[in-house]
Amino acid sequence: MAGNGNIQNGGDKMLIFSIIAFSALAVAMVSLIIAISGKHRHYWITAIGIYIFSFIAGFSIGQLTVGLTFIPLALAIGLSLGWIKRKSDYVLSVGVGTVMGVIVVMFVDDYWTFFPFWIFS
Repeated sequence: MAGNGNIQNGGDKMLIFSIIAFSALAVAMVSLIIAISGKHRHYWITAIGIYIFSFIAGFSIGQLTVGLTFIPLALAIGLSLGWIKRKSDYVLSVGVGTVMGVIVVMFVDDYWTFFPFWIFS
């Protein structure tokens, strides 16, 4: 009986992490839709939401989704600094974000990828 309580408590923790992870993903998707519709500052929220989802889901799909963080991040930086003015600038920014994401996923260790979170552990 005592073992079941531990399993149940572990299950509750996993449920909370799942809720947080998928809530972050939902916020990211809604922010992406808003950003595409013209409110470009929402690309920052999209990038943060994907990053949080990637960290919490880090032992499964999070290793791959962290690379997607760099696409809205590149768009947010480019738009905030006024570098993106034409459609070709958007394409270039998405390309740069994709290349950065691939490099991070393939060559950077998870410790450094999620470094800000490891400070608190």
